[in-house]
Amino acid sequence: MRCGIAKPRVGLTATLCFALLLALGLSSPASADGLIYRVSRADLASPSYLIGTMHSEDPRVTALLPQLLPLIEEVEVVAVELLPDAVTMLAVGAATLLPQDQSLRGLIGPEQFGALTDAAAALGLDSEVLNRLKPWAAAAVMGMPAAETGRFLDMEIYLAALERQRRVVGLESAAEQLAVFEGMPTGLQLTLLDEMIRNAEQLPGLLEDLTSAYLRGDLAVLDEVARAQYAQMSPAVIRWFDEALIDERNARMLARISEVLQANAVLIAVGAMHLGGESGLVAGLRGRGFRVERWRG
Repeated sequence: MRCGIAKPRVGLTATLCFALLLALGLSSPASADGLIYRVSRADLASPSYLIGTMHSEDPRVTALLPQLLPLIEEVEVVAVELLPDAVTMLAVGAATLLPQDQSLRGLIGPEQFGALTDAAAALGLDSEVLNRLKPWAAAAVMGMPAAETGRFLDMEIYLAALERQRRVVGLESAAEQLAVFEGMPTGLQLTLLDEMIRNAEQLPGLLEDLTSAYLRGDLAVLDEVARAQYAQMSPAVIRWFDEALIDERNARMLARISEVLQANAVLIAVGAMHLGGESGLVAGLRGRGFRVERWRG
């Protein structure tokens, strides 16, 4: 699913791609099927599964977990975007910080920083913490829904796999995911942060629309909702989303997914934004000879 046309998952990008896109990222939980695909090929002994997740602790989203538990039990390996171990999370946290001799207030000016802190107050974010963040990281923090438990759907899948003693692998390294954001020109980071500040009041409603679309389990609907939300964004930001955040990462994950599928039955859990479109994982796996079909239990 391309951001310009069209989004949350365990790992850095789930945390950093903003609630609008990534928290893909309303039906009742009972009617939600989830974005679940069965992946098979004639020469493979057992099927695998591709899951589109949403980085959210919304009970309607986490209520999908019971559907996934039998699939976790069925496979040998669970593949997630990024392993959320302590060392990785420390590295990610350190990478969000500006050098000691810089501040966000200095980069964006007192007036814009004041607007940022006003908008962030509703999220309970401390101004001194914000002042230490790189612009892309501040934009990410502004875009994420407030977390109370940290038990997002992605994390629940990861923990369920560990509990069942399944091998868990990461499809990307922290360095690879960080490079996506570190490669953003400063001007583009500032544009993105400005848009997040200006749209702060709309974010809860936009997130609700995406959550509702996600729970319908329909990539076309999710694409349509995201397209409408991104219509007013800067063309440069949309281009970065499409190319760096989606297409390039999809190609990297597709290569690694294809490799692990050769030897194991796998449950692959990635952000829903990575499934659809010409560059998405569903089309990519089909192009490599796998049969990919919706699974509804």
